[in-house]
Amino acid sequence: MHKILFVIPDLKYGGAARQLVLLVSGLPADRFQRRVCVLGCAGPWANTLRAAGVDVDVLGWKWLVDLPAVGALRCALRSYRADVVHVWRLPALRAFTLAHSRGRLLVSYPLPPRLPRTGLAWWDRWLLRRAERVIVSGPAEAERCRRQGIPEDRLSQIAPGVLSAQRSGISTQPSTPPRSILGIGPLERHKGFRDAVWALDILRSLHDDLELSLVGDGPDRAAIESFARTAGVADRVHLLGDRDDVPALLGRADLVWVLSRAPSGANAILETMLAGRPVIASRLPSLAEIIVDGETGFLVPPGDKAALARQTHLLLDDAERRRRMGEMGRQRVKEHFTLAEMVRRFAELYERDGRCP
Repeated sequence: MHKILFVIPDLKYGGAARQLVLLVSGLPADRFQRRVCVLGCAGPWANTLRAAGVDVDVLGWKWLVDLPAVGALRCALRSYRADVVHVWRLPALRAFTLAHSRGRLLVSYPLPPRLPRTGLAWWDRWLLRRAERVIVSGPAEAERCRRQGIPEDRLSQIAPGVLSAQRSGISTQPSTPPRSILGIGPLERHKGFRDAVWALDILRSLHDDLELSLVGDGPDRAAIESFARTAGVADRVHLLGDRDDVPALLGRADLVWVLSRAPSGANAILETMLAGRPVIASRLPSLAEIIVDGETGFLVPPGDKAALARQTHLLLDDAERRRRMGEMGRQRVKEHFTLAEMVRRFAELYERDGRCP
């Protein structure tokens, strides 16, 4: 039995949190003892993990350096005595280093979507080079890591995974009026949700029943609300906050926008494709690894509202093309992004003896 401790800044809706929940819930309980330490906010996904028999500690981290939370993490590390500590995102890596500096360490989501022009700070580079393995989702993320000085022999590529449509509760039935576009992810500037509001304003003269719903919360919420009011589409833009019924929302959407201006959004794309819905996403290397442009969705230049509106109008006017793209997207997920394969790859890493291959 291998004891794995997972450390993550929060369990709010986002790619890192979603992939952690899927992985931890999917690991065989007869081979792995699992425990999750959440530095800050837990949310509904903590209950999902507990229902799967996973111990979840919520440390209540509030400040940049929260000494009581550091102490709580140190106690968890000492009492649990994990064989492997798997941290997700840089804040969790920093917290782990403050609390404990020994043991097998794996890092997922090693880089933030937006990096300073000078790249990572020297201390973050140093921390990442100390990890046994840095796990990336594909070639584009691997290249970003290499540019930040992370050695090639420390990188492992494991594609993200998603549940089957039946297990996730996703509806694959056609959506019903009014027409609905969905955006998913934290409400942060780099997610491109203001571009979404702008494109909705362009499209409203052609599609007077079109609505935009945004799932998630974050620091850009007030700015998005203000921009929607200024554009005169506040009644068509619905900010739904953090939700645990994303599969149901996907089932009611005509299509999904993933308009990131920095590398992020892969999980939202996979869930969309699994639901059999077409997706229009930014033409970023990490997203182009998932979407086959023109077959499972469309890729548009980041920030190009006119191209976004044009491709959206094309899909809204062609129900058969939406259906065909959705079906091809679902098939691509089943062939290349299964949860079973992701779990298998991580299990192999956990059960190694600690030597880099």
